[in-house]
Amino acid sequence: GINAEYGMTEPIDEYCVQQLKEYDGKNLVSVTKEGVELPEDEEAKKKFEEDKATYDALCKVMKDILDNKVEKVCVSQRLVTSPCCIVTSQYGWTANMERIMKAQALRDNSSLGYMAAKKH
Repeated sequence: GINAEYGMTEPIDEYCVQQLKEYDGKNLVSVTKEGVELPEDEEAKKKFEEDKATYDALCKVMKDILDNKVEKVCVSQRLVTSPCCIVTSQYGWTANMERIMKAQALRDNSSLGYMAAKKH
């Protein structure tokens, strides 16, 4: 199950958590990245599959409108009260890390294109 949530408040937290994949036998997962899987029962899985089918056409229209500003548009189970959220790819920088790197005084702009996360 889900045990805890940690709000990173210092820039160094972002660097540390990227390297620390596990703590006290628990896997650390960023909720800002794609692929977060929440525990669910069979009924919830069935409802989610129905929702995906129902909103498939809407997702395609939104992707066409947003074009290359996003990599993909999909239905998710992570939201309850918000209509949408932007997440980053599983292996790219988080939005917070991207912000930190852009703020670096002596940064090398050539590396930003390689590691900038694609938004989902």
